[in-house]
Amino acid sequence: MKIFTKGVLARRRIIFIFLLAILLPSLIVAYLSLSAFSKRREAVKRLLESNLWISGESALRSIESALLESEKEALRPANFAGLADLKTLDKSRLDGIGFSPDLSGSPFLLDDEFRIIFPKTGSEKPSVFLSDEIMKETDFSSAFKKAEFYEFAQKDFSRAADSYRKCALSTTSSQQKALAMEALGRCLFSADNLEEAARVYRELSAKFGQNQDKAGHFYGISAALQLFGIEKRRKREESGLETLINLYEALKEGNWPVSLPAYEFFVSEIESRLEAIFRKGGFPELRKTYYALKIRQSPYLEALAFAEFLRTDVVARIKEKLSVSSMSGSPGPERLLAKRNGAFCLVSYSRLPDNQERRAYYGGFCWDLESLEKGVLPGVMGKISRGTGLNLENIDEAQRKTSAQEQESTPKQSLLLSYRQFPFPWKLRVTQPALNDLERTARRENFFHGTLLAFIVVLMLLGAVLLARDISRESETTRLKTEFVHNISHEFKTPLTLIRLYGETLQRKENLTDEDRKESYEIITKESERLSHLIDNVLDFSRIDMGRKEFKFAGGSLSRVVQETLDSYRYHLGKKGFAVKEEITPNLPEMNFDAEAVASILVNLLSNAMKFSPHEKEVTVRLFRRNGQAVLQVADKGIGISPRDRSRIFQRFYMARNEVVSETRGSGLGLTLVKHITEAHGGTVEVDSEPGKGSVFSVILPISGPEKG
Repeated sequence: MKIFTKGVLARRRIIFIFLLAILLPSLIVAYLSLSAFSKRREAVKRLLESNLWISGESALRSIESALLESEKEALRPANFAGLADLKTLDKSRLDGIGFSPDLSGSPFLLDDEFRIIFPKTGSEKPSVFLSDEIMKETDFSSAFKKAEFYEFAQKDFSRAADSYRKCALSTTSSQQKALAMEALGRCLFSADNLEEAARVYRELSAKFGQNQDKAGHFYGISAALQLFGIEKRRKREESGLETLINLYEALKEGNWPVSLPAYEFFVSEIESRLEAIFRKGGFPELRKTYYALKIRQSPYLEALAFAEFLRTDVVARIKEKLSVSSMSGSPGPERLLAKRNGAFCLVSYSRLPDNQERRAYYGGFCWDLESLEKGVLPGVMGKISRGTGLNLENIDEAQRKTSAQEQESTPKQSLLLSYRQFPFPWKLRVTQPALNDLERTARRENFFHGTLLAFIVVLMLLGAVLLARDISRESETTRLKTEFVHNISHEFKTPLTLIRLYGETLQRKENLTDEDRKESYEIITKESERLSHLIDNVLDFSRIDMGRKEFKFAGGSLSRVVQETLDSYRYHLGKKGFAVKEEITPNLPEMNFDAEAVASILVNLLSNAMKFSPHEKEVTVRLFRRNGQAVLQVADKGIGISPRDRSRIFQRFYMARNEVVSETRGSGLGLTLVKHITEAHGGTVEVDSEPGKGSVFSVILPISGPEKG
């Protein structure tokens, strides 16, 4: 350890060598490792990016291939074979013909003149053929005109009803029969023959409900409305409401192929009548039935809306594209993008094989893009993603261009591909998760290695700091030991010199008086005791340092021991000119303690008081009882102790740094022994001191003695 005693320069050199031998090589290795990681990541990244385009194109082809298969399934000729017989877009009926329930969309069928065969809806033009039949001179026309004369000109409803009955007997067609019955019911109603009128309208609805009148309205609808009025007049409102609700349901189900304006007119008329009645209250069951029907979707209304969409947005474009494709000779299905109800839909269509009628038909399917995007494509993309490891996502390019947030969230290592065979309003975004994983791995590696490097550097710096601290402590300990040897030598030399001086005096001077001889013997005895005390301190400290110090506890009077120790040390105090005050309580209870050790405490405290009281030489020794404890105090009026030194005075070899202390010799072990002995007795040491005003050391011992552990 001698190398550590060469001062600050030696410590700095050792720390520099420590850092240079370990820290610098570690930093170089860390830099090379991070460089190798970075180069490897860049190589893998370039490989993945070059593979992204090839994989993305392959994924796009796979998606379009799956869509083409779905389109082929939807446009199978067998699917359209029975469409002409269907009246509505009822999904269950479509499934029965051949359309898969997984196909989210609506089929349609066009003839060679691009008229809508399916879905079937009513004509916008009213029927006029009955007017032609009435204009012809026949028995029926003559009787019918005569009946109309009685009804409208003479207001003779009974006579008109008889004439309409005769007309009904001379009819030659169902149209004439229906016309006569409708007029008969009207006259009976006007004549207040309500029961017979109701019977006529029921027969008209049952037999000729699908026939149309001169205005193009179906007799089934007009008959039901008339029956409602009849039942209302007959005060049978509940029966009339049932008839009206049944008509409402039949219209929504598409029992009569009315046009869109006619549908809206009749439905609005029926709803207004029902609402007016139900607002008044009553008929809870019928009201419940009506409102359930009202919120239920109408298949026929959907068919009407779909047919209107085909007429206005699709048929003309199909006709144009088919003319172009026939000129170019391109076979196979065609596709176009259209907007329906504010949302895009994909229309796929194809010419069907010629049938026995040698007429051209065109079958088509209108795909719901939202259902396609959320229902069909996720499964297809998920299957491809599991096979290739790619992330596939449809991006609305129009929204993407106007959305800054979407652009910020788009991965840098991504590929946007346009669909080749389908005019979708999206682009396919292809990303390689391995690139993102690579970035995350890179960040984790950089964080891990950076943290590890920082941890190593911190450990090295901590090691350097601890090493410097240990060197400093070792140097300080060495210095203190050197001072201890110097001081203890001086402490030993003073009593030895006096002993030798008075011993030589006794030896050489024979004519000494008895008083002089007695004084010499006393000095030799007292200095021998002082020397013995110093030697005991050194030996006690040595035993304490090695853990071999043992105490002999026995019962006794602490007051007597303190008094005897003070009396034996009074000579030295008087020799130094100190005035001694004592406040010793004589009636302390018997205690369990080591008498020699307690005496050593008092001697060390008195010795310190003598050393550090150069001006006011007064020492006070107190012994009293406080809260079940014995308190031994030694107070002086010396130089005091600074707050900086107060926490260190009990350390071994330590001596405060000031002018008075530097001129005062000592071993630096006295207070260390005081603290150790006190703690061995289960007590504590307190110091109350102020620089320039003296110090008070209080040794507090339990009267019950130390606890046995």
